[in-house]
Amino acid sequence: MARPPLHRLYLSLPHAVPLVTRLAICVVVAVGLAGCLGDAPHSNPLDPLSDAPVTAGEVSGRVTGIYPPFDGRGGVRVRVMPQGGGTERVTTTATDGTFTLDGIPGGRILVVAEADGLAEASVETDVVAGSTSEVLLQLNALPVVTAQTARTVHIERWFPDVPVFRLEVDADVTDPDRPSDVDAVALVVESLGFRAPLTEVGPGSYEAALDAAALPGGQVQSLLGQALRIEVTDVAGAVALGPPLALVRVIEQTPLTASPQGLVTLAANPPVLEWRPAALPFAFTYRADVFLIDGAGIPNLIQSADGLSPATTTLPLAAALAPGDYYWTIWVTDAAGNRSRSKEAGFRVP
Repeated sequence: MARPPLHRLYLSLPHAVPLVTRLAICVVVAVGLAGCLGDAPHSNPLDPLSDAPVTAGEVSGRVTGIYPPFDGRGGVRVRVMPQGGGTERVTTTATDGTFTLDGIPGGRILVVAEADGLAEASVETDVVAGSTSEVLLQLNALPVVTAQTARTVHIERWFPDVPVFRLEVDADVTDPDRPSDVDAVALVVESLGFRAPLTEVGPGSYEAALDAAALPGGQVQSLLGQALRIEVTDVAGAVALGPPLALVRVIEQTPLTASPQGLVTLAANPPVLEWRPAALPFAFTYRADVFLIDGAGIPNLIQSADGLSPATTTLPLAAALAPGDYYWTIWVTDAAGNRSRSKEAGFRVP
């Protein structure tokens, strides 16, 4: 196709016209020509002079775990917050951990991922109009307390002739990321500013036995009415708390043995253990323990009977005992596991 002819406009000005005047005339002519030609098109949506300019972009990303194979975490709440002010946008990740939010104003944003049982994670990024910003958030699973108990112990003894009061705590814990992620377990009483570590005694099982001297105020009774919590820390430093524990009571009363006692030599073997009935204002059971004292003077538990009815005050031993020195004790235990023990009652088998 032949090109249209090119028309040129020539201005003939007398040489006598000053230079400034010449320039002014050229400007007037150029402006007039621009008005005749019309405005340049603004069809590009990224052009700020467009009739429908694009001022927003898209945020897309994935939420995963912190360990390989970095599986996606579904059902996680994702919040996108413009840092220069504006409306917060919220969505939830798909089962594979992915999410997308469009219509996000251009500029600096904060993306936050959160869900129950997971440590919150966040990342800042920039949104450019008409483009997609990609983000990755890795969420650490919080450790979990699966079982916990706390109970008080009261023991009377002959030597030294001072009572023993103790707090015993047990906890089973795990971490959804992997069991080895558990780094430390402790008992905390926030109201008293108290914290004590628990020792691992088996895979995922922890315990502590705290004498009264190690407790606030030097007594177990100071914990009554307080909220006891099991605190678990994982290797990433995330901390989780188990539900509050409450001590029911400290059993101040102790049961009393009746016979045999006083290092008496048995006339009948096997013996019948007998104790005085305990008058307690709560439900309880008895437990009887029999110990043989070896040549080094160390007691060894040889028989135990637990869960005995509160109406029971005697326990015939089923088998004859070998010659030696023995002692036995009687416990009372309430429904919460709190217990109190008598002094030792010694006897000898000839």
